[in-house]
Amino acid sequence: MKKTILLLFAFVAALTGMAQVQIPYQELLYNVHYHLGLVDVNIGHGKVTLSSQGNQFNATLDGNTIPWEGRIFCVSDTLNATMNAGSPYSREVIDYENGWYLKPKVMEYNSNGFQASNPANYKNIAGQGELDADGETMEAVTVTADMLGMFYYFHEIDFASMSPGQQITIPIDGGYAQSVTVTYNGTSNYGGYSTYAVSFEYTYQGAATGYAVQAQVDQSSRIPVLLSAELAIGHVEMIYQ
Repeated sequence: MKKTILLLFAFVAALTGMAQVQIPYQELLYNVHYHLGLVDVNIGHGKVTLSSQGNQFNATLDGNTIPWEGRIFCVSDTLNATMNAGSPYSREVIDYENGWYLKPKVMEYNSNGFQASNPANYKNIAGQGELDADGETMEAVTVTADMLGMFYYFHEIDFASMSPGQQITIPIDGGYAQSVTVTYNGTSNYGGYSTYAVSFEYTYQGAATGYAVQAQVDQSSRIPVLLSAELAIGHVEMIYQ
């Protein structure tokens, strides 16, 4: 279940013209669900913040689980990137990226007695911290940080001009991923929204992650109203509130 939670957070054609996309500051709230057989539970919450000015794009994600096994599993990711307009799409250059993984005890977390800055209490993708975290856990945190860039591309990609099944691969410089491949799957509907159905998959340490993230992107606001992934240990979803 722990890896499901983390991978979940790990759970962002032609592009419109040559102008940079301008995104006003936004806070997007998500509920997180886990499904396996008869199990269907809400396991956490996440908040994504994003904005852009000129060619600078900034995004963060803060995710906390509902108390599990006496602890609260947390991820906190930041992505600052320069989006260089080009043809047929912008090239993403990472200016700063880091992802943090913490798992405080519930009592400490609720009493404000948890010191996140103590190296014993965290691990990040820059290799700092002393918290015990396996490779799969940190891969999930890394992909989550990378995924924040998709919140920019959801605004920029001209899905209406694409054909179902069409793919684009966006190169990434300076980060942990080398590229992300985006597949357009046509128009759809989800939760009362008219959406574009999209999937995307990042590379990690030179190879595809092996789990594509499915997204339903609102056609009007370009906000992803659903992010989901099918994993070996269950199906996980982030649903826009």
